[in-house]
Amino acid sequence: KLRRLSTKYRTDKIYPTIKGEREENVKKNRYKDILPFDHSRVQLLKVSSHESDYINANFIKGVHGPKAYIATQGPLANTVIDFWRMIWEYNVVIIVMACREFEMGRKKCERYFPIYGEMSLTFGPFQISCETEELKTDFYVRTLSLEFHNETRIIHQFHYVNWPDHDVPSSFDSILDMIRLM
Repeated sequence: KLRRLSTKYRTDKIYPTIKGEREENVKKNRYKDILPFDHSRVQLLKVSSHESDYINANFIKGVHGPKAYIATQGPLANTVIDFWRMIWEYNVVIIVMACREFEMGRKKCERYFPIYGEMSLTFGPFQISCETEELKTDFYVRTLSLEFHNETRIIHQFHYVNWPDHDVPSSFDSILDMIRLM
């Protein structure tokens, strides 16, 4: 049913995706058929004329309102800075990553964070370091430090590493464990 609805939304254009289809934004989309809906897309602040407000991300409704969560694609090499801009601008404190960097030989997500014990990573004006890392059954819990213009914020990353590509996990026990930790 979910696949049918997804196809229906794409073909019927019930929810337009005009901004994601624009020529200047196409290179910021991992997949040409997975675009943010215009009515609920996340918009980045434009602090200069050469920056765009586009990121492939949508707000998701929750019990705390229409913008309770953000769903986004795994960053591309050319969108990692935009990803961290979004995290900073919307004061995100928890990131849930449900893919590996590589799956079945294909890159699914650009590395946007360092592993514990590695040097910090810098993306544009953002510096990210991994303060702690704990391996659970099917996921890692990391504490990331995000620095921007001499201000530091703590981000908690829950990285589920056993989500099968184009499928769902056979057991939800570890997902429930992860949710309990959030």
